Amino acid sequence: MTPDWIRRRGLPVLLAVCMLALCVGQAGARGPTISDIQPYDTIFVYEEGLDLSQLRNATTDNPVTELRKYQNDNPDRGVARSIPVIDDTNFEVLDILVGEEYGTYYAFNPEDGETALILIREPEIFLDVVLANPYHNEPLAGYAVSPNTRIAFRIASPDVGAFYRANGVYPATIDILLTTPGGAETTVISGINLAGLNVSSTRFYTDDPGRPGAIPLSGIGEPGTYSVRAVWRTPAAFDASAPDSEPVTFTVANRVGVDTTATATATPTATPTPTTAAPTTPPTTAPTATETETVTPVTTATTMPATPTPTAAPLPVVLAVAALGFAFTLIGRRR
Repeated sequence: MTPDWIRRRGLPVLLAVCMLALCVGQAGARGPTISDIQPYDTIFVYEEGLDLSQLRNATTDNPVTELRKYQNDNPDRGVARSIPVIDDTNFEVLDILVGEEYGTYYAFNPEDGETALILIREPEIFLDVVLANPYHNEPLAGYAVSPNTRIAFRIASPDVGAFYRANGVYPATIDILLTTPGGAETTVISGINLAGLNVSSTRFYTDDPGRPGAIPLSGIGEPGTYSVRAVWRTPAAFDASAPDSEPVTFTVANRVGVDTTATATATPTATPTPTTAAPTTPPTTAPTATETETVTPVTTATTMPATPTPTAAPLPVVLAVAALGFAFTLIGRRR
């Protein structure tokens, strides 16, 4: 059954989707360079040197003097935001003038009125740490992972990845910046360089075909908690002003601890260890606790193969029950 809100808003939603499809179909038409803006293009705050002359009235060729955002994106309604355009061949999208009013803007000239529309967005970037392909659906943020793990980074930039392009070229790039437990920062992780990655789609992984590849944590260095974020590299205006992604942390487990646990499990002879530790003096109680933790996987390992022994012990009882049953059967037959 269709919900009431869908029935009430079905037509407006359908019209909005159709308008979006039309805009998307004509978007991404920047050219011949990334600075040449065409009608229905998406531009971003912090961009500089944009040529808006293609938004002029084709007949009068009067320069664009304003970018106007109307209430409900309707030019028949009041002006919600006005951005002055001093030179429409060299325009800078100042975030202070846009504020938080992203969306549809109309190029305007006092003689021609509204001439064309464009969209203004914020260049956003998001990052997450996941297991390497084919386990991309397993996020690792906030978890401790083994040094034997292979990871990848998932980068998402819904608007820049879709619209910041010219003639099939995506000039925006990012760096994946890792902060080590000691505070050092690097873009090279386990020998793999993660600098200058092209934002050529709305979402991609660093181990996709044509990307740097999966990252083995075996070469990452010291165990501990690492922080990673995506930072803008190009264009220079994004690098200077656009926000980086939120940092994501993950922990690489202590290799020694993993190895000792595996060794203790493999050698059941570790059981005498508590016997030798018992006669020690009271100050040795703290090491005894650690030894107990180390031995815990050993007792688990020894009890696992021991489980068949209790099940084998009741066999005589089973035979006795079977014999009694057989005897009662014979008695029944004699009667």
